Amino acid sequence: MKTKKLLYMGCLMAASLFTFSSCGDFLDEEPKGLLSPENFFASEDDLNASVNALYDRINQTQSWTNPMYPQWQGDDITANPGSNKQACAALDAFASDGANKGVTDAWNQHYSVIKAANLIIAGANNAKVDQAKINVALGNAHYWRAYAYFYLVRVFGPIPLITSTNTDQLEVTPESIEKVYELIVKDLKDAINELPTKYEKDPARLFGVDVWTTKQAAQSTLSAVYMSMAGYPLNKGTEYYNLAAEQAKAVIDGNGTYGFILNQEWKDVYSMGNNYNMETIVGINNDAKGWWDHDSQLSSCCRFEGLGDGGWGDAWGEIAFWKRYPEGPRKDAIYAPKVTMQEKNTITESYDWWEISPTDVWKAEDMPKDPKKLEEKKAELDKIIDKETKDIAAGKLTEENRTKRKVNGVYEYHKYWKGKPFVEANHPMFCIFTVNSDENGNMLREAYDYTKPNWGGMINDRRHNLIRYSEVLLWYAESAARAGLSDLTLAKKCLKDVRKRAVTDYENVTLSDGTTVKIDNMNAAQLAEACYIEHGWEVAGNWVSMVTRRADELRMNELQKNFEYRVANAPLVVAKDATGNDIKVKEQVSVSGSWSESRIYCPYPTSDGEKNPNLKN
Repeated sequence: MKTKKLLYMGCLMAASLFTFSSCGDFLDEEPKGLLSPENFFASEDDLNASVNALYDRINQTQSWTNPMYPQWQGDDITANPGSNKQACAALDAFASDGANKGVTDAWNQHYSVIKAANLIIAGANNAKVDQAKINVALGNAHYWRAYAYFYLVRVFGPIPLITSTNTDQLEVTPESIEKVYELIVKDLKDAINELPTKYEKDPARLFGVDVWTTKQAAQSTLSAVYMSMAGYPLNKGTEYYNLAAEQAKAVIDGNGTYGFILNQEWKDVYSMGNNYNMETIVGINNDAKGWWDHDSQLSSCCRFEGLGDGGWGDAWGEIAFWKRYPEGPRKDAIYAPKVTMQEKNTITESYDWWEISPTDVWKAEDMPKDPKKLEEKKAELDKIIDKETKDIAAGKLTEENRTKRKVNGVYEYHKYWKGKPFVEANHPMFCIFTVNSDENGNMLREAYDYTKPNWGGMINDRRHNLIRYSEVLLWYAESAARAGLSDLTLAKKCLKDVRKRAVTDYENVTLSDGTTVKIDNMNAAQLAEACYIEHGWEVAGNWVSMVTRRADELRMNELQKNFEYRVANAPLVVAKDATGNDIKVKEQVSVSGSWSESRIYCPYPTSDGEKNPNLKN
């Protein structure tokens, strides 16, 4: 009953006090409820309910892909050019407008988190409980408000800073990027002082791991924030890389207590069977027990459409990035080695994504068993065959382009044409958000295996990896190198530790100029670049990370490079055909125009700009 009470109270607060509608905008006022920060916070149950309501909002920032569309600007991800994917394709092309659902949902959902956090910060100290319990609520609120602003400032640039519970925000003015970062840093420092290093019971601890945020989570995040401030656009440089190194090292030095690990095998990093593990430092929990009721987007959203398993085709791998990616267990875990075709719960074929059909392939039609429906199906197919036969005779259609035929009484359909690709989507396919099924279509909680049937539904009971221990090791190593620390022994060890399980030749790293350098022989500049590159490999395709590939490239001011690559869109050699000739493939999203700094950030949502002239783009 206690669980139900907390869930009910959390939902009540979410509906009446803490949030606005996901389909509204952040300027909309909520109807005044009976609850307020002054009269709600009385007990520990109230505090827990408030944090559950906050996590309900946090879940919605990642409960489907829309709020993450801006991450498609990184060089690891490209968009589906299909008509139903134009929102992510526009962001992929750095050409979004304020009505784009990726823009509006990213804005609305993260400001929803901020509003929920503000209400906890305003009212938690009114609760008549131990200060330690109040601090847990305050620490979670400070942390997730920082998380929301950290996302928004890297996507939109100058943004409104809202720190009060005042709902009248119609005249709010965007603050500078530096001012936003000042609040993020303050919130994370507060969270470090308020949060525990471990929780003892649910809802904060589930399945042996802490699912509410901790002190070490705040330290790790602050390291990432300082790195962002050190780079573009603030360019605070060495001092802030030193601050980043200090925070990351605090987590590394405290790991005897924290107990973080690197999963021994890379395939377990995103495995459903290893979902609650000690490599994750910060996660967003999607739990089947019912603490929060939103589905995760981690399903077949990266699968190509039309493969028989309901793939959504939201995000594909960019070809140039895939070509550079070092071979080894990590690449095999992130990208599907083969694209599989599936009929119901059976895999029928598997191909390389660039593979060309050497012959025509005809497949028997799946005919119904019911006599009446069978006759209806036959009549439908006969009509198509008759029309195509007449079109061929009239010269309107060639025989090789026929779609249906009847051979020895068997109806067949033309599945693949000679010289045509088996899969129209000529891109490498991410498999990190893909889950297998058994012969009955039930989800399998184990590491993904492309040879097994794919499960096509949405997924609950899934923890999103926002920050992993491998990232903290890389952040320390890169920051230490860029800060000019004299002793880089630990930094080099961190890079080696991350690579050991990931790539075949872990001691030698290929840098951006094409040279290969042994880690032990690297100077500071080479080590910094190697760690930056390595983090890109670690988070490839994982747009739900705290620091995505796009965020890394923003810090290094390299987004222009992505734009220019997509405009040029030169064919890339991906393989050899049977005769030894090059197979060349282009990216499929069309990009045009010239670069300007204004393309870096998304426009403000049009709906808010119409209400507040200070948010006009």
